[in-house]
Amino acid sequence: MKKGAIVAIVLSCVIGAGALTYAGVSWATTANNMGLYKTQLEYVYQRNLYELTDNINNIESNLSKLKVSTDKQVQEKYLANIVALANTAQDNIATLPIEHNAINDTTTFVNQLSGFCLVLQQGLVDGESISMDDMDQIASLHESSQNIKYELNRLAVLVSTDYSIVDHVKNPNIDSSDFNNQFNGLNNDIVEYPQLIYDGPFSDSVTNKEIKGLSENEINAEEALNRMKEWFADYDIEAAGETNGDFATFNFNLTKGEQSYYAQVTKRDGILLQFNGGYEVGSSQKTEDECRTIAETFAKNLDFSDMKAVWSTVSNGFAYVNLCNIQNDVIIYPDMIKVKVATDSGEVVGWEARSWAYNHTERTNLSPIINEVQARQALTMDVDVRTCKLALVPNDYVGETLTYEFMCISDGATYYIYVNAATGEQFNIQKVVETDDGNLLM
Repeated sequence: MKKGAIVAIVLSCVIGAGALTYAGVSWATTANNMGLYKTQLEYVYQRNLYELTDNINNIESNLSKLKVSTDKQVQEKYLANIVALANTAQDNIATLPIEHNAINDTTTFVNQLSGFCLVLQQGLVDGESISMDDMDQIASLHESSQNIKYELNRLAVLVSTDYSIVDHVKNPNIDSSDFNNQFNGLNNDIVEYPQLIYDGPFSDSVTNKEIKGLSENEINAEEALNRMKEWFADYDIEAAGETNGDFATFNFNLTKGEQSYYAQVTKRDGILLQFNGGYEVGSSQKTEDECRTIAETFAKNLDFSDMKAVWSTVSNGFAYVNLCNIQNDVIIYPDMIKVKVATDSGEVVGWEARSWAYNHTERTNLSPIINEVQARQALTMDVDVRTCKLALVPNDYVGETLTYEFMCISDGATYYIYVNAATGEQFNIQKVVETDDGNLLM
């Protein structure tokens, strides 16, 4: 399976604004976080819960249709829909203020559902058929999705009343929270989760991802605040509690003029994990290239000196810039940081470094087995190669692959073609799609 291998590129461009707006909102809210911050957080939490519910509803619908479908093209369509919906549902879950153990089974289920359907979809593309055993598995998955759908719709109805998620988020000084407890139904006998029979994508190393980019050295709250004051000297900064989870963080509210932001600094190593908020952008003054330079400079000031802009697009007055670590002239796509720059003022108004924190490490083997000339043999004669670079890209689920990245033009369209630097086989192809909201890689 090669589809989706360069997920790091797609994520920032396809959902750049959404990811930067909602990536870091899962911090514990205290009674003092009222007014504007409370309203912003409540909106974000509710929107993600409603989107999660809608995605699960659609997953259940597609699974029910897949159960009775016998046409391969129709089956492929439903499988593709489920994969896309499951991936989005994972993002929704990640941004809700709930502890992982409260919804761990559901997270694993959605993750495995995506991988299982992707395998079946690829099999159909390769000319295979869905077996009877796989159809039985689909029926089991559908039954589970029905129960998850019921539980989430119950929660959505609850939140649509006068229930405030922010008022029920866990307080660090107590053992549990009402909102956290609302998800208990997803981790008990109400939902029976099937065991998917597939060895590859569903290993624990996928669902319980190791954090490689951060050491065990921890900073305290005062040190985190001092770093924030250094990084954001022109902002008013207020501590806003702590968060524990995959990344333990110190949280902050920031204001500058009429603009409001929130940020998270990791306890381990004290890096800026995320920074975002509302920004009313005016008419553009900065070019896309200038915004790329601004993003690189901002990263350097945060001690990410080896990060270079490898992709950018402009949409609705903001430049979305992907920064990647460059090691031995190789683009390290798994070590990606996403930056959002306002094109009117040139201010950085969004930052998200989760991929970097998860994946960053010094790679020891970045030497290709084949040379560029040999790699070009995997390309068709119909493409005009403009650039060629070495790039380390993430596999579908586990591991990384060293590739040659060819930026090519064919029939007026731009493609990024990735060729395995060891085998000379095509690894992945991405096409640049021009839209009214900027360029996307698909």
